Amino acid sequence: MKICVVIPVLHSDELISKAMDEYARAAAPGTELSFTALDVGTYTIESEYDVVLNQPATLRAVQKAEAAGNQAAILACFGDPAGAAAKEASSIPVVGEGEAALHYASLLANKFSIITVREQTIPFMFNATRKAGLDSKLASVRAVDFGVLDFSLDCIDDVVAQAVKAIRHDGAEAIAMGCTGVGVDMCLTVADRLQAEIGSYIPIIDPVKAAIGLAESLVRSGYRQSERTYPKPPSSRPEYRWHGSETVVTT
Repeated sequence: MKICVVIPVLHSDELISKAMDEYARAAAPGTELSFTALDVGTYTIESEYDVVLNQPATLRAVQKAEAAGNQAAILACFGDPAGAAAKEASSIPVVGEGEAALHYASLLANKFSIITVREQTIPFMFNATRKAGLDSKLASVRAVDFGVLDFSLDCIDDVVAQAVKAIRHDGAEAIAMGCTGVGVDMCLTVADRLQAEIGSYIPIIDPVKAAIGLAESLVRSGYRQSERTYPKPPSSRPEYRWHGSETVVTT
């Protein structure tokens, strides 16, 4: 199957390389991946403001992915920019990393917490959970003092410390990582550290693994978003013409 990973921020070789590595490790054998980033937008998404700025180019990238023959598209950002619009405009399943991670967490636990980056992103995480219809299962959102571009394996000690607080003080029974590109095997390492400290297994949801797993499952099952929920927009309106472009890398 062919799946396009839309990275809804400005293109950089480092970002593409990191996404290619993480998705290649998480994808099932036989899944053909392509990656596209934006030429118009911001370098990171850490607020609703960033989401709005990046949505038009993200939407167009999903449309191009479908036109290129991809069977599903993934939005590689926890905020799922242009998610609803992309589902309206597409006849292939569109999966946001954020919604995938949150739904995985909700299936595996009664209550979950989100570990996010800077404190300013906490309201953003609450809004993402509300949009997914899962706010009643959210125990808390806890932040580590790193930006999106700095979030890597070097942050594990801080992630574990916040996860322990979420479990012991907030009642969390699972943790969703509120930032994508968390580094290969970060979630497995955090789960091992938590089991040693807490004494029980706590699911640590990696948005990359959740998104690719869900996208592959939808393609295999022949499912896509409901057109009653996401009705197609009228395509003949002249203002729908596009004036941007994207950079595409295929593996």
